[in-house]
Amino acid sequence: MSEFKVFVTREGRATFGCPECERSRTVDVAGNAKLARASRVRVKCPCGHHFPVVLERRRFFRKTVNLSGTFFHTVNGRHVDRGDMAVLDLSRTGLRIRLNERRPLRVGDTLLVEFHLDDRQQSLIRRESVVRRVEGVDLGTEFAAPDVTDANSRAIGFYLSG
Repeated sequence: MSEFKVFVTREGRATFGCPECERSRTVDVAGNAKLARASRVRVKCPCGHHFPVVLERRRFFRKTVNLSGTFFHTVNGRHVDRGDMAVLDLSRTGLRIRLNERRPLRVGDTLLVEFHLDDRQQSLIRRESVVRRVEGVDLGTEFAAPDVTDANSRAIGFYLSG
């Protein structure tokens, strides 16, 4: 049986949806000390069905995607390396990418990432990102200087809400 991810809001509320009867219920989990971090829990629906859930605490929703793109490793504003990448997940503040091959990148390095969303407009996203996590060819990045009035930020926001 696969686990379901449930996002915990800033207010400490989580909405659980039963895969069996499709009923959902929002629960206040803020007061439960055991749920201070990302946690695995077993949920029992009133219909009697039990299912595993992973509670995720993030500032912003993260959407799993599979988008092709290109990255440019930049140092002092100059491109020193480039390569193909796949965007694995996306949020308002960053993304997780998989490089086509291992690169000598470190936490704190700057990348310029380019990819198209799979929305109706095929929106081109071109953002400067800072590497926050390196696990082999998988990188966690945070967008540098996010600006909600920027066209890229607006396109990502609409994409995530749709």
